[in-house]
Amino acid sequence: MTESFSSWQTMALILAPFFSAGLIRLLMVPAPAWGLIDHPGHRKVHQHATPLVGGLGILMTLLLVQLACGYEPFESSSLLVALVVVTVIGVADDAHELSHRAKFVAQAIGAGVIVSGTSVWVTGLGDLIGVGDIELGKWAILVTLVAVIGVMNAINMIDGLDGLAGSVSMMSVLVLALLALDGGQVHLGFELVLLATAIAGFLFLNLRLPGRARALVFMGDTGGMVIGMLIAWYSIKIGGSANAQIKPITAVWVLGIPLLDMGSVMLVRLMQHKSPFHADQQHMHHLLLHAGYSVNQVVGIMSFLALAFGIIAIGAERSGVSQATMFLSFIVVWAAYVLALKNPPVMQALARRIILPASKRADFSSP
Repeated sequence: MTESFSSWQTMALILAPFFSAGLIRLLMVPAPAWGLIDHPGHRKVHQHATPLVGGLGILMTLLLVQLACGYEPFESSSLLVALVVVTVIGVADDAHELSHRAKFVAQAIGAGVIVSGTSVWVTGLGDLIGVGDIELGKWAILVTLVAVIGVMNAINMIDGLDGLAGSVSMMSVLVLALLALDGGQVHLGFELVLLATAIAGFLFLNLRLPGRARALVFMGDTGGMVIGMLIAWYSIKIGGSANAQIKPITAVWVLGIPLLDMGSVMLVRLMQHKSPFHADQQHMHHLLLHAGYSVNQVVGIMSFLALAFGIIAIGAERSGVSQATMFLSFIVVWAAYVLALKNPPVMQALARRIILPASKRADFSSP
């Protein structure tokens, strides 16, 4: 991969994880004074007050490294403005817990800045039903708004365990980076690898590593919205039209795990006559945790699936699998995901047959 980059770009990518981790470490110091602390609660897995500055550190790393390399950050002033908008609201939410409506308005404003100031739109859906490419025409703006807001919320909603959102996001970002580099888009590939390395620096402080039983920092809503907006932006650039580098349905598969989890959880809540934004522990990662898997096991399982979804999608497209078949397959997987969330005991029993939970391994290793 690095053969496509200049020596300066390569050095920047090598140093970025260390810079990201160091910068986040510095931000952790004033976090209590800023009110950016996540305190334990009845719905939360963690048991210690934890700084919420990971997302802020990731964004600052991206900006500073790109400026140091002599680039206009993200090559789009509109995207930069949109990121600032969601960052300001994300920081306010992390400090004061804003309402879902306030966050949605901020996300809509950020997405609106993108569609009004750039040509990065979802202009087509591809041939989803086997009758030809579906062009959106005047609906492109609305669909782009929904796509950007949807991905931001998907990353936010999967952020429920130490290391989960960062690891799953990084898998999707790396797949997108490989696609960009394979298509000769070296600068786009550089931006994506830089995002992955900045997330890696955050994960060094967020994962439960040997000798450390908890995360030292969280990304917060700021991180979820920033990473979600960037993933949406790059996904649309690479696969947002029928004539893009990859088909739109392939881009959906690349983001499959966070999209499936968000869509399934919201659907299950509606079926239970609850608000789709009602906070609970019905996410797949919660159910796996309750089945006896350790936090790191759950992160590993879902990260593997995120990477597998991307690889399968690319392989299917390049093998000539029709877009209609890929679309139908995604709907089937979504239905299975919903059934799994609605029937936790069945899903948990099946999962235990495939991968032994950490609690069971401890039982078997006891004298």
